[in-house]
Amino acid sequence: MQHLCHFHPEAMTLPLQLLKLGSTKYNPNLTLVNSGSVARDHLANERTVLAYVRTSLALSSMGVALVQLLTLSSSANESNGVIHAYARPLGASGVMLGLFTLLLGVIRYFTVQTALTTGNFPVARVTVIIVGLVLTVLICIVFGVLVAART
Repeated sequence: MQHLCHFHPEAMTLPLQLLKLGSTKYNPNLTLVNSGSVARDHLANERTVLAYVRTSLALSSMGVALVQLLTLSSSANESNGVIHAYARPLGASGVMLGLFTLLLGVIRYFTVQTALTTGNFPVARVTVIIVGLVLTVLICIVFGVLVAART
């Protein structure tokens, strides 16, 4: 009996190779040979992503606390409509900055992990500048709202 469909193992190698290439960057089961400082570098990368998580939690908590503090402050003093008007947008900005920081941390983790497997290390200058500037602007706006409400 002759088969109408023949299976050639060579035909599957190209799709498997493409699948393997696409999944190596985000593969959670990456195993590396511990030669030199490989383990130390990857453990440092994990500590860095945990610092991003901790920072994002602090920023999100700051946003929630800001809403609560400014809402309580404006409800105690009914004449302060300025604080009440800016409470939720400022708090939401803090939470969004926290989520943005978490996203940056996850992207940075996989970027560094992929770079370390090739023997490189990407520097995070732009990320630090962006988060620093946005946080500085948010702090200045909160301070400005609080000063404007006092006068």
